[in-house]
Amino acid sequence: MSLERALSGIRVIDLTHYIAGPYCTKLLGDYGAEVIKIEPPAGGEGGRTLPPFFDDQPEQEKSGLFCFLNTSKQSVAVDLTSQSGREVVLGLIERADVVVENFRPGTLERLGLGQEALRAVNPRVVSVAISNFGASGPYRDYRTTDSVAFALGSWTYPMGELDRPPVQPGGAFGQYLAGLYAAIGTLQAVRNRNATHAAQHVEVSIQEALIATSLYDFVAFSYSGFVRQRSGKQFHAAFPNLVTLPCADGYVGVHAGLPHQIVALLELIERPDLAGDPRFQNITTLALCAEELHGALIPWMRDRKKWDIYHAAQARGIPLSPIPSAQEVVEWVQLKERQAFIEVEGPGGGTVTIPGPPSRESEQPILRLRRAPRVGEHTTSVLGEKLGYSNADLQHLRAAGAIH
Repeated sequence: MSLERALSGIRVIDLTHYIAGPYCTKLLGDYGAEVIKIEPPAGGEGGRTLPPFFDDQPEQEKSGLFCFLNTSKQSVAVDLTSQSGREVVLGLIERADVVVENFRPGTLERLGLGQEALRAVNPRVVSVAISNFGASGPYRDYRTTDSVAFALGSWTYPMGELDRPPVQPGGAFGQYLAGLYAAIGTLQAVRNRNATHAAQHVEVSIQEALIATSLYDFVAFSYSGFVRQRSGKQFHAAFPNLVTLPCADGYVGVHAGLPHQIVALLELIERPDLAGDPRFQNITTLALCAEELHGALIPWMRDRKKWDIYHAAQARGIPLSPIPSAQEVVEWVQLKERQAFIEVEGPGGGTVTIPGPPSRESEQPILRLRRAPRVGEHTTSVLGEKLGYSNADLQHLRAAGAIH
């Protein structure tokens, strides 16, 4: 039987907030899982406070980041600190396949929603936990930020100029990686649960997610004791052919990693004298003449635009790229052709453009995502339909402040 979506029939209780956890459950929901997001009644989860805001109005229903991270979910507003609220959530977990959370280790245990409580109501539930440093070890309770995660994930050390302090990488990349790995782990655990009929627990550390994607640094250290140092605009001093250089309307990244690609690049800029020089045909000797290589490339690039350089390089098989802005990426004909960006209903009405699901099935149409929910938008329908609560039950819980 063909399912509507790959994960149709999977019910997920989403106890996550901010970025890492919501990205995991977004991926599950966008591919068909039923995701019931549990939020605090007062203001919803913390991600609703994150910019950018629709119409530049910092309101809980207008966070653009929340809009992106919470597509295809239902929102149930429940106070987890109240006994009645916990009973509501445990009732939902009893009928669920997966529970995902990204609180600090031990938080759910203190709330009475730890592993033992979950297993007591649903022995087959898959539980997924995302945290800064993992649920064990001496640093499990330490707080972190994106900057701390990058530093301790070994991303910051090699960034910048050798004679200056390291440069901080930007963004919440580690959180997105952790969310992605958590989604993959969820699918593995569901498959194992279906085969063994036993509960499964998945744990993901944001720090370890960054370490797992830190280029070749740890492999190089393991093999030879090599530690990559800061090398400015180059990837590494030994690879001057991997460099970012200016052009007429911005920058281009040169990624020619093989000698024949360097020769093709030198022929493109009409420097046959260098193309025929043995020093530029060998990776080892190339490292000794980086300034000469860059000195030949920069004047040629300075008079040309980045997309023209890109097309000319691609025609010769040279791996070189423009470095576009977000606007240029959204408007790029390649991504428009593939419908990589899609429109969803915005938090203030109308539509907003967000990245679409990163993978697609050949026999399925491009996914059309539902907008992110408003705080508690589905409390009445979910508790009524899933748990059989009457209007009187709901009124009683609202009066007690357990739900919104």
